[in-house]
Amino acid sequence: MGGTHSNSGSRSPRVAGVILTYRPEQATLLELVRAVCPQLDALLIVDNGTPWDPAPLVDALDRPLRDRVHFIWLPENLGVGAGHNRGIDWTREQGFSHVLILDQDSVPAPGMVAALVRALGETESRGIRAGAAGPQYRDRYTGTRSGFVRLGALWMKRIFCAAHESVLETDFLISSGALIPMEVLDDVGPMDESLFIDHVDTEWVFRARSRGFRTFGACSAVMEHTLGTATFRVWLGRWRNVALHSPERNYYLFRNTLVLARRPYAPGAWIVAALVRLAALFLLYLGVAPERGRRFSLMARGIRDGLRGVTGPLVP
Repeated sequence: MGGTHSNSGSRSPRVAGVILTYRPEQATLLELVRAVCPQLDALLIVDNGTPWDPAPLVDALDRPLRDRVHFIWLPENLGVGAGHNRGIDWTREQGFSHVLILDQDSVPAPGMVAALVRALGETESRGIRAGAAGPQYRDRYTGTRSGFVRLGALWMKRIFCAAHESVLETDFLISSGALIPMEVLDDVGPMDESLFIDHVDTEWVFRARSRGFRTFGACSAVMEHTLGTATFRVWLGRWRNVALHSPERNYYLFRNTLVLARRPYAPGAWIVAALVRLAALFLLYLGVAPERGRRFSLMARGIRDGLRGVTGPLVP
């Protein structure tokens, strides 16, 4: 079936991909499906309450790939965690050994899935409890690669693969492109649906690492990724491209950062770095972002709700 065979063990992994969609841009989604479907044994598209006609997408695929693509249509937007969990549940029920989580606007390079499988096999062969592996991200507009991230004393440090390295241990993996063994999900548990959006991936990685699993970046695995429709470049401990999301997303970022900071498995170094980042973003968004009044209101509400432990979708 897909190009996921590995030499790390006697039985080759069977990998299913899960793409979570929400009002997808059809051309980008088709580009993603064409790029990743040949690398997988099956592909599931979970739509989060925004029905669209899948026929043009399926018809545009080569005939051998069409039978690999499946769909789940959720009745309303249940959030990122719930959408991923529905896909994970389907993957488990179908008997796949690994799940690859994907955003609708990320496009994997050829061989990405095989490189992730090799990375997990390499770490497991060394007796390491590998929880997940993820790719490097290449900005599709600038061509720059992201590297991987580790926690520093007061900030997150970006690290890059040396020529001789095939895997790097990392403290973070964003959800898109993360390859997770099903047995790890059975141990750690599903994504936290109560967070709705933002830090769903961070929370799961911290929970997995608290249970003794380690997360890795695969040096030869590459995925094209964009931060969003608009970004601006600022100095926050280092030069960073900051996504200009909606005011509602600002609410979730501030609220969920504070909610996660109260969890017992959140690393102390991350809490310090995350609070510093929130303070910087608060000033930054008020200084240069549009809709400043609404942003201020929703960031303040996010801080209040985060301190109170409020979760779930934002109630108008």
